[in-house]
Amino acid sequence: MRAIACALMVWQVWMMWYIASHEAVSVQWICDGTGGCASDQLASASGLLGAGSAVVLGLLSARFLHRATPGAMVVLCALATIAGWYDALKEGLVEYDSTPSFSLLLPISGFSVSTWLVILWSVAGAGCLAAWWGAAVSLRRTAGLRRLSRRYTTADAVLAGWRSVGRKYGEVTVVFDDTAGVRHEVPAVVERVALKRDVLALYDADRPDDPALTRVVIPRRKVLRLS
Repeated sequence: MRAIACALMVWQVWMMWYIASHEAVSVQWICDGTGGCASDQLASASGLLGAGSAVVLGLLSARFLHRATPGAMVVLCALATIAGWYDALKEGLVEYDSTPSFSLLLPISGFSVSTWLVILWSVAGAGCLAAWWGAAVSLRRTAGLRRLSRRYTTADAVLAGWRSVGRKYGEVTVVFDDTAGVRHEVPAVVERVALKRDVLALYDADRPDDPALTRVVIPRRKVLRLS
């Protein structure tokens, strides 16, 4: 159900941001003398609805994307908006030098379509970098790649002792029971954040006492539960 909900929310986020740019030129804004503007057309609120939908999607998909979630949401919103602009150009609704009022959270005017495309491609690039960085951090903390190997097994673990070896890292003793019920105490280097979290020991089933083959896994906290 979570995967289906994520797929539906991806569609909604995409459509909201697509409409925001594709229909921007058709939005009629009514402005008062104090600088406030409003419109009753869907495209005028699509940016706001898209941002809210992206937040909901981020909460739902964090289980799958982990720390890559914020960057992935930025990329999705930016690409949907870019697609809307390109389709509007293809259909002759706007030109590259057109300056329609584009609504993000508020209507923004004065930028040409070509300028918006440069901005959005830059935002998409920054989002990609953030997503890759978040994915790398998550894979390291959760030992995601190593857990794919059948030779490694996980067990609930307790961390004993702490000797700082840097600003964020320290040496501890990882205490865990293997599948046969035998207790092991293995030295390891972990992030300080691991002391405040429930952790797992990822170890080689054939060599559970080998520090070189033992890692401390920090499972991601559950932000939103959905069966």
